[in-house]
Amino acid sequence: MSVSPAELLRLHRELDRTSRTKSGRFLSGWQTTHPYAGQYLSGSHVVAQDPGALQNYNFLSDSTSLTDAISAFHARADGVTYERDAVYVSSGSSPLLLGSFLALKEMGVEEVCYVPPVYYSCYYFCDSLGIPMRQVSADLLHSETAELDLPERRSALVLCDPIWVFGTTVHERQIERIAQWQRRTGSVVLVDGTFQYTRWDRSSRGESTSRLDPDLTFRLVCPTKSLAVHGTRFAYLLLPPELRETVRYACANITGATGAANEHFARRIMEVLDSDDSNDALVRHIQGQRDRLLDSGVIREEAAPPQAGYYAFAVLDDASMKEAIVMDQRFFGLDGFDKHVRVNLLYPGWPQP
Repeated sequence: MSVSPAELLRLHRELDRTSRTKSGRFLSGWQTTHPYAGQYLSGSHVVAQDPGALQNYNFLSDSTSLTDAISAFHARADGVTYERDAVYVSSGSSPLLLGSFLALKEMGVEEVCYVPPVYYSCYYFCDSLGIPMRQVSADLLHSETAELDLPERRSALVLCDPIWVFGTTVHERQIERIAQWQRRTGSVVLVDGTFQYTRWDRSSRGESTSRLDPDLTFRLVCPTKSLAVHGTRFAYLLLPPELRETVRYACANITGATGAANEHFARRIMEVLDSDDSNDALVRHIQGQRDRLLDSGVIREEAAPPQAGYYAFAVLDDASMKEAIVMDQRFFGLDGFDKHVRVNLLYPGWPQP
């Protein structure tokens, strides 16, 4: 039986302390290494051309050139055009999640439905804001036959696509079911698409959640994860234009100004993502790392074959697990995956090719 939200939050808080203060190989963690980071950020300049940019407060959301670059990327990748007011940029995903939940509260949403696994901050923010959460599926949405018990009234749904713990993508049939529910009930969908645009199948870069109703959808995208360059902070929301100010005001109060250097890195990151090569080299590297871990017997079994991102949910060999810091099913509100842990395929301690 999966743990309660309160226990899940306790585990994450304890993990945060353990991972920062105790020795051990954090195989489930967030630190990554790969040979392309320098290339992806080359051409970025920490010192702005305009000295005034270093003297004044700077907000990523105020950069029209960055917003236009994001819109151009989605027009190319998804075939969807987003006007400037449908894009809100900030430094990292967490403030955007909190801003989204604050917007839902302002909209009068009384309950948030969710399908595990969702990021633990969703539990934390809903608990802090007094928004009840209701689990609407015990299944994983990468399955076409997963059951969804969505309410036949206006509500809100939170889901992750890709399902980052497993490295899988939500099945297109499930996306269509959710889109039909949106149209039928006028419900809002918050897509944590933090690991979007890292699909291993490079035949298309488009994301299925781009087909959800843009007037009822918040979609979180984190390009620094798409390139695995976490030293610069940059993420954005695609959202209904009339709700941008609600999210902007909340996020601006959470983060303050986001800095001139971040804008330069962000523009370079969008330049890379929207190029013909995009992050193809990184994706091939991730696939190669997974193959090496399988071939060497480090990964003994996977809950599902990964299709996106740089995590897998897997059983590791005994040698790897010795003195390792790992996250098992309890950390994600899951059940039925005994001995499986989240595996960071880009963990810096793995042997490199």
